[in-house]
Formats: sequence, structure tokens, C-alpha cells
Amino acid sequence: MKSLKSLKASLLGFAIFLTCNGASAQTENPSPIKGRWGLSTGITFDQYKTDILFQKMKLGILPMLTYTYGKNQFELGPQFQLATRNTRNEYLGVNFQYKRYFNGFGNRFVPYLYSGIGFTMSKYDGIHYESGIIYSTGYDYQQIGVNLSIGYGLEWQLGKHFYLGSAVGFNPGIYSVTRSQMPFEYTEGVQTTKTTGIGLNFNVNMQVGYRFGK
Repeated sequence: MKSLKSLKASLLGFAIFLTCNGASAQTENPSPIKGRWGLSTGITFDQYKTDILFQKMKLGILPMLTYTYGKNQFELGPQFQLATRNTRNEYLGVNFQYKRYFNGFGNRFVPYLYSGIGFTMSKYDGIHYESGIIYSTGYDYQQIGVNLSIGYGLEWQLGKHFYLGSAVGFNPGIYSVTRSQMPFEYTEGVQTTKTTGIGLNFNVNMQVGYRFGK
């Protein structure tokens, strides 16, 4: 837990550093990028709480296929979860993201706004908490969600191809949770409960990317 908190603080500090220095590091002749494919990978730290689950933390990795045209960039790729507070967790997501850059890529620092949508599915186990009571019986959870994203970021251009980036944002989402409880001695079959809710999480991420072409 301490390592995740330290990583979150480091990512947030890096994002603030890039934001504060971006405005003072511009060149005079910005230029758009016309039709270039690329690849990127990033790490994201999320901390969130739903209305039926404990507060959770996860560290994810996002490999992306990118396409840049003018001051726009489109990104598509999966998301995998590397760390969580749960004892067992299976997680997979698919994300589409759009970035709108404020200036051309002749600048060393390029700020942008981003928005996107993601589809996630996770399976995990844990205990149930309700009305101040913690139930010792084990549960299996399956959660399916649709998440929106909006935020602000900054890219540091390392020549014509490589770049580093950092961003902060919010992710509101709608999810459906199926909770399965193993039966007691006096019951038959598995007891299943389905719940739908709304979640909101704050995230910080860092990214490294490469754009092909001249």
C-alpha cells in the first residue's frame, strides 16, 4: 500500500511539474502532424470507491495504437491491471481516447485535453460489508462497467518521434456487479445478487510514445 501511495504521489508531482513548465518552453514555429501512426504505452493509477464495495486501488498498463492528424490524436487499446488491494483479481478493459492539442508539435511541450470511453470486466473475491457488519462468508464478484474519461495532460516532445506525457483526469462510470455467495449448510445452491451503481475515480497517468513517419 505504501508503494502504491508513493507511486501516486510521484505521478501527480510529475504531472504538475510538466504543467508548470509547459508554458515557458515553446518554440516559435509550431507545425501540425499530418497522418502519422504510432504506438504508446502508459501506466495509470486509480483510486476509487463504489457504493457497494470497499475503496480499491489499481495500477494498470495501457498499450495503445495511435493516429495523429493535425492537432488531433486518436488512441485505441486494451488495459491490464497490475496491482490491486483484492486478494484475487482478473481484469481486462478496452479503451478509446481522443486528444486535442492546444498548439503544434514544433513546441517542446504540448498541452492537451482528452476524453474517452472504456469498457471493463473484472472478477475478484472478497468479503461482504453491509450496515456496519462484515460477513465472514466468501464472495465471488463479477463487475462489468462502462467508463467515461476527461482530463488534462502535457506531452514533452523528444525529437520528431518519441514523446513523454503525463495527465490527470476523472472517470465517471456505470457498472453492474454480480455477487455470488457460497451456500451455507442450511441452504441449497449458490446465492447470487445483482447490483447496478455509479462510480467515480480520479486517476494519474504517465505515457511514453513513438510516432512513425518523417
